[in-house]
Amino acid sequence: MIKSVIKKTALYLSLFLLSLLLFLLATLPANFVWQQALSSKLIGKNLPIKVLAIEGSVWGGKALVRYQKIESIVDWDISLMGLLSLGLPIDVQVNSQVGSLELGANVGLNSASIEVVSADIDLIYLTPLFRRHRVKLDGSFVAKNIQLEVVDNQIRSARGLLSWSGGDISYPAGRKVHERTLPMFKGKLETKENGDIYIGVRDTGASFDLIEGHLDSGGSAMLKVKRRLLDLSDEAWPQNSREQDVVFKVKKNIYQ
Repeated sequence: MIKSVIKKTALYLSLFLLSLLLFLLATLPANFVWQQALSSKLIGKNLPIKVLAIEGSVWGGKALVRYQKIESIVDWDISLMGLLSLGLPIDVQVNSQVGSLELGANVGLNSASIEVVSADIDLIYLTPLFRRHRVKLDGSFVAKNIQLEVVDNQIRSARGLLSWSGGDISYPAGRKVHERTLPMFKGKLETKENGDIYIGVRDTGASFDLIEGHLDSGGSAMLKVKRRLLDLSDEAWPQNSREQDVVFKVKKNIYQ
């Protein structure tokens, strides 16, 4: 009889302690974790992002962060139920004067699924970041349903749509700065049947991609730019060439 009572008491106590632990984890203040565990470790690393304020729990909350002079509010929500399947589902929203970003991710032990649900960026607000490079940006960059599958730190599949509204830009050309007005560009990210990842970008008046990007399963990435982009930018190039001819090409293994 006494042994039975002791067993029941031990069981109830264990359940109470487990429930208390889960409650504390579920309500653990994000600011406490930041101040006590993370902030001190990042001091001295000269990170460009500064955390100004945090509220909520580690599983759901928001933070005010600053990059250069751009301040953003970052909201996050992490599903506790996802831990049961050895995954970490997280939804993130970022809002600032630059624009908005909404993404979701499910991070596993050696894999991750990432989706940029939407991104709408007003590029003119990013110009101060490139001022020392004499670059001026304009227009809106939009991305929708960008989906990435990453396994063992390698991209296995990707797809989605992106676009740039076009606008007035400037960039260095030797000692001079060229100012140009470019049309709208649209891009498509896709995974080919052989597993290669391809991104193609074209202007609204073209029947072919004037920028091509390839990534194979071994990590070999190649970027090609065709003469039509120079034509749109009113840059000089030999007239005996075709607008589909490649004028710039770079190749690099991104997994090494």
